[in-house]
Amino acid sequence: MSNNKKDLEEIAEIISIAIARENSSVRYYREASSKAVTESVKKMFSILEKQEMEHETELRAQLHEIEAQIELEKKKKRNNSRI
Repeated sequence: MSNNKKDLEEIAEIISIAIARENSSVRYYREASSKAVTESVKKMFSILEKQEMEHETELRAQLHEIEAQIELEKKKKRNNSRI
C-alpha cells in the first residue's frame, strides 16, 4: 500500500469519526430543543442543530472526495503493476 493511499485512508477514517460526532450533536441539540422551556432557548438549540447538520454535509462531501482519491490510487497501483 502506498503511503499516499494509507494517508488518505486514515483521513477518511478521521472524517468518518467526525461525521458520527456531528450526528451525535444533531441528536443532542434536537432533544435539547424539544425540552427547552422558552422560545429563545428552543431557537438557539435549533440553530445549533442546523449548524451541526451543515458540518455533517460538508464532511460527507470531503469524505466523498477522499474516497474518490483512494480509488484513483488503487487504479494507479493496478496500472503500475501491469507494467
